Amino acid sequence: MRETLSISILILLLTACGQNNNGEKRVAVEKPIQRFMTFRLVDNELVEYNIDTLKNFNEVTNILDETDCLKEYAMFKLETEDKIYKIQPLQFCESIFDYKLREILYINTDSITVNYDLKFPIDSLKSALTNHLFNPNNDRNYSLKNEKNLISINVDSTKNISETKKLLLNVIEVLNGIENKPNFSFMFENRGILPKAIIVE
Repeated sequence: MRETLSISILILLLTACGQNNNGEKRVAVEKPIQRFMTFRLVDNELVEYNIDTLKNFNEVTNILDETDCLKEYAMFKLETEDKIYKIQPLQFCESIFDYKLREILYINTDSITVNYDLKFPIDSLKSALTNHLFNPNNDRNYSLKNEKNLISINVDSTKNISETKKLLLNVIEVLNGIENKPNFSFMFENRGILPKAIIVE
């Protein structure tokens, strides 16, 4: 009986040791990272900000406004359960950045605006992005061949930062589903599309 008890205790100890060893061998799996870069000076430092630590979209644009982009650029990190995304949006600095209105696709949480007059619901995101990036019908409301492809994101500052993250992840998911994409850049703007100019005759 004593011998049987000793053997049982020994088995339990060996089992416990085995479980501890298995625990020590577990290695955290690194999440894949997808980066979205834009026009920049290669020598400038990238300063990373975690979207989840911010209160709303207004804090995002404040960071861009306060960053001296002659020396550094802001990079915004979005993390999901299985992937990390890093976005370096366009910053204008002191240089003149020339673009046409049709080169920018304006996206907010509930609508999409193209070239002032064309408005679409957010569930038209895939078709709007496809037209903006490829313009298969040579529609002059969208970027033409060899023109810039800019994607402007704007979220009402009264909304929680989770709405910004949700919108960005939605846009990224659609973009990742489009093959052979041309180069494009994100813009984060707190004003959205500018009002159309009134011509006084």
